[in-house]
Amino acid sequence: MLIIFYVALDDVCVSVVESILCWAIFFDGEFMGLTELQVKNFGNAINAYAFPATYYDFVQNVPIRAAGMAGVESAIGNMLLSANPETAKQGLANILYWGYAQIGFGPTRVDRFWNGVTTDQIHKYQTLVTTRSLPTLRQLRDVGMPEYSGISFLSKILMFLNQTEYCVLDLQLAKLSPSSSFRALHKLKFTTTIGVTEHNKNIYNQWREECMAISKAYFNGSYRVVDIERGFFYLIQSAKVSEAQEIYASA
Repeated sequence: MLIIFYVALDDVCVSVVESILCWAIFFDGEFMGLTELQVKNFGNAINAYAFPATYYDFVQNVPIRAAGMAGVESAIGNMLLSANPETAKQGLANILYWGYAQIGFGPTRVDRFWNGVTTDQIHKYQTLVTTRSLPTLRQLRDVGMPEYSGISFLSKILMFLNQTEYCVLDLQLAKLSPSSSFRALHKLKFTTTIGVTEHNKNIYNQWREECMAISKAYFNGSYRVVDIERGFFYLIQSAKVSEAQEIYASA
């Protein structure tokens, strides 16, 4: 029988909600957590993440291959925060270019955005990201930009703006949903897309908090929220979905 307790442990363990509470999960009276081997394997998965480190120079009309994801994060992040509307547009187009790097129809999605987005939509986006806090998924969705209607790519905007606290939630990561019922993604509602509903918005925030909690509980907080997400993504892309689900359920 699975029993979930919330136990006050001060700084001995960190909760998903950043308080003195933390999850203590027991199965027939025994604490459940990741084994040393699972922690090692998941750490290896985080470090093995190798999604194409690429973006596009829309001025020179050439693809750019960065040395690693840090270069991509910096380049696209700077574009997204630019006060120049054209540069901000390039940043948003580059999220699509990067996100579809492994898929043949990527250029079609980039072109659809590039030719369909309006100056007014870019200005609305810029207004959102110049405020003190990052915009919500719903606020970004309501701008109405082409290709940015679901959580899969809206979450990528937030991730490129702040990798420490934000991450991606797409259909690949939704494969974690069959994991234990107390996990956030178990309650995610999706079909061929992940819609921006109030329910899914809350699930997304819980998901990134779970990633933060995993980093603190097993890696002394050395990994960012996005790094934990990428570890799961790597396992899923490496046909290790069951292992990813087991780690997510037990962490």
